[in-house]
Amino acid sequence: MEGDVEIQPVASRTPQLRFEPNGFTFGSTREIFEELRIASKGGVADYSGITWEKIERQMGVFWPCPSHDYKTGEPVPDHPGTPRLFEPGSYNPVARGAGPFYFPDGKARFNVADYRTPVDDISAEYPLFLTTGRVVSQFLSGTQTRRIGPLIDQYPEPRIEIHPRLAAKLGINDGDWATAETRRSSVTLRAQVVTTIRPDTIFIPYHWAGPKSANRLTVAAQDPISKIPQYKVCGCRVRKADGPPEYESKLEPQQ
Repeated sequence: MEGDVEIQPVASRTPQLRFEPNGFTFGSTREIFEELRIASKGGVADYSGITWEKIERQMGVFWPCPSHDYKTGEPVPDHPGTPRLFEPGSYNPVARGAGPFYFPDGKARFNVADYRTPVDDISAEYPLFLTTGRVVSQFLSGTQTRRIGPLIDQYPEPRIEIHPRLAAKLGINDGDWATAETRRSSVTLRAQVVTTIRPDTIFIPYHWAGPKSANRLTVAAQDPISKIPQYKVCGCRVRKADGPPEYESKLEPQQ
């Protein structure tokens, strides 16, 4: 089935769900999307007015895209979607005309959060901040984007991004092998000297696994409310490596 490759692994591995009337009986991604349209109708992320054909015609549709007018309940034959949320004068099913934001009074909310020091803060032993994140050419674990040649060419491997002043202090040049250490582990990667980072901070992207994984270094602490892991900050130290790591001699499939 063209365009339905992604559901085949799910369907083949879940035979226990393939029973009527409530099982995984979808035969295509279009059928799954039709279910999403029904389930989201009237909600904040309303997909009910988005059709397969409209996505193709408009090269994508922004939600909410209702099938019925929120004010009158009358059908909307071809809602264009909502490219920008919270425009003045916009209407949503929560505020019902009171304002553009998704609260009964239509007003936005600002919540004050007290500053808390990181669970794994900098110290004399680990004087630098490590932060992790993505680079523009890769996405999440990279299982898809690291298969695409032009994206690999742009950012072929994880780097330790480091400010020129810090690099000079540590005797590290652009392209040198460098080792970043935290209280949990260490990784050795090539250094990339950049001016887009603070002198007290290094950055490592998280799109690679195994010995190149940035999450070997990060802390397991979570935000007490959102339960989001504190991957963005922990204490670390950096030094120039004695030589390349063992993995350097082993090519990955995309290389």
